[in-house]
Amino acid sequence: MKFLNSIYHNLSVTPFLLFASFMLARYSHNRGDLLLTAIAWPLLAAALICLVLQLIFALLIKNKTKRFFSISVLILFNFSFGEVIYFLNKIGLAAIANTYAFFPLWLGLMNLSFVLIYKTKRNLASVNRFILIFSIFAVLLPLLTIVPYEITRTFIHPKIKSPMLLPEISKAGPEHGLPDIYYILPDSYTSSALLKDSLNYDNSEFVKYLEAKGFYIAQDSTSNYPVTFLSLASTLNMEYLDYLSVYKSSLDKTVVIPLINDSNVKKFLAKFGYKYYQLGSWWGLTNNNPLADRNFISEEAAFGETNFFNYSILYTTLASPVVERIFSKISLMNMRADVRKLSLYQLDELPEIAKINGPKFVFAHILAPHDPYVLGRHCELVTAYDKKVEELYADQTNCVNEKLRVTIDRIIENSKTPPVILIQSDEGVPDFNKEKSSEDAWEEADDAMLQEKFPVFAAYYLPGVSTSSLYSSISNVNSFREILNLYFSTDLPILPDKNYIFPNERSFYELIDVTDRVKKD
Repeated sequence: MKFLNSIYHNLSVTPFLLFASFMLARYSHNRGDLLLTAIAWPLLAAALICLVLQLIFALLIKNKTKRFFSISVLILFNFSFGEVIYFLNKIGLAAIANTYAFFPLWLGLMNLSFVLIYKTKRNLASVNRFILIFSIFAVLLPLLTIVPYEITRTFIHPKIKSPMLLPEISKAGPEHGLPDIYYILPDSYTSSALLKDSLNYDNSEFVKYLEAKGFYIAQDSTSNYPVTFLSLASTLNMEYLDYLSVYKSSLDKTVVIPLINDSNVKKFLAKFGYKYYQLGSWWGLTNNNPLADRNFISEEAAFGETNFFNYSILYTTLASPVVERIFSKISLMNMRADVRKLSLYQLDELPEIAKINGPKFVFAHILAPHDPYVLGRHCELVTAYDKKVEELYADQTNCVNEKLRVTIDRIIENSKTPPVILIQSDEGVPDFNKEKSSEDAWEEADDAMLQEKFPVFAAYYLPGVSTSSLYSSISNVNSFREILNLYFSTDLPILPDKNYIFPNERSFYELIDVTDRVKKD
C-alpha cells in the first residue's frame, strides 16, 4: 500500500495532458477522414509512455519539481520537432530543416535544457503550475472543435440512406450459375491515353493482355467525382449523390460511410445469397467494414501493424529520424514498407478468396498507383524518392500491372464458375502541377486540370454475356448498372455520364457539374 501511495504522490498529470493535446490537435485537423475510435490507441499509448517516463525519471532526478519540469520539457521538444521543421521549410530554410541535420541540433538543445534544469537553484513549482494550466488549455482547445463535431456527426446527422429503390428480382439468377464478382479498385489509376501523353508510360502491353483474356477496355471512361469517398459511394450505389447537398457546408468525409459499408450493390447481391468480402486499405473509410461477412486483413495488420494516423503522429516526433534510419532497414515501424506489404497482400490474397465456396462479392481498394510511392517498377520497396513524382507514379503503375496479371490469371483459374471482374479506378492522376492552393480546392482548377483528373482506367471481364451494351466513355456510376442488367436482368436505366467537383475542403457536398469542361473539344 505504501508503494502505491508513493507512486500516486510522485506522478503528475501534466505529461499526459501535454501528450494528449498534441494527439487531439492532430485528430482535430484530420477529423473529416477519421472516426473517433482512431484516437483511442494513441491516447492509451500516451498514458503508458507517460507512466514509464515518470518511473524512469524518478530514478534519475530526486527533486520532484525538477523531475516534473524535465518530463514536460522532453515532451514539448519531442512533439514540436516536426512542427519546427515544417515552419523552417515554410519560411524558406529547407537546408536547416533537413531532418537528419536538424535532429542533433534539436537534441542538443533539449539536453542543454536538462542540464540547466538540473543545475538551477530556483524553485520550479510555479513553472510546473504554469505548464499544467497551459496543458489543460492545450487539451481543451481541440476539444472545443472535436466535441461539437462528433455530437453533430453522431446524433444530428441522420444515417444516410440511398434514395434508390433496389430492382425487383425477376428470376433466380444467371442461367449458368452465380458468378463471383470482383471489384478491384487501383486508386488514382489514370487512362492509358494520359499515361502515354502526360507521363510517357506505354500501357499498351497490359491492355493487350487484358483484351486477350476477354476484357472490355473502356478507353474513354471517367470518374464522376475527383475524390475517392464520393466516387466510391456513387459507384457502389449506382447513383449520383445530389441528395447529399444538405451537407454542402460539411468537411466530414465520413458522412458517406453508410453508403460505402451497406451499398445498393451489396444489398442487391445479398438477395441471391452473395457473401460480401472486403480487402481493406490503410485509408480509414475502406480499412474495415463492420457489415462485411469477412474482412481480410494482412498478418501484419492483424498483429498490430501501425496505421496511418499513428504514423502521422510518429513522424512529427523526435523518434522520426531514428525510425527512418534504423528501423527502416528491418522494415519495422516503416510506413513505406507497411504500405507496400498491404498492397501486395491484397493482390496476392484475391485468388485465395476465389477458393471459398458460395457466391461472393469481393471488394479490394488498393492504394496504388496513388501515393505514397512505395512500389518500384517491379514492386521492390522504394526507400528514397530520387525520381520525379511522375516517374514514381509510372513505376508504381507498372508494378500494379505486373501483379494484376498474376492475380487475374489465378482468380480465373481458382473459380468454379467464370467470375465477373471489374478493374476500375475511383479517380485519375494526382495533381502533379500543384496549381491549386490545396489538394481539394477544385474551384481553382482550370479545364486542363479537370481533363487530367477525371479520366480513369476501366476494364470489364464479363464472361458468358454480350458486351455490346458497353461503350468507351462509360463512367463509374453506370458500371454496376451494366453488370446487374447483364447477369440479373434488372433493366436498370443507364444514367447520363456526368462529372462533378466541389469548391473546397469545407464544402464537399456542394456539387458542381463540370461535364462540359471535362470533355475535350
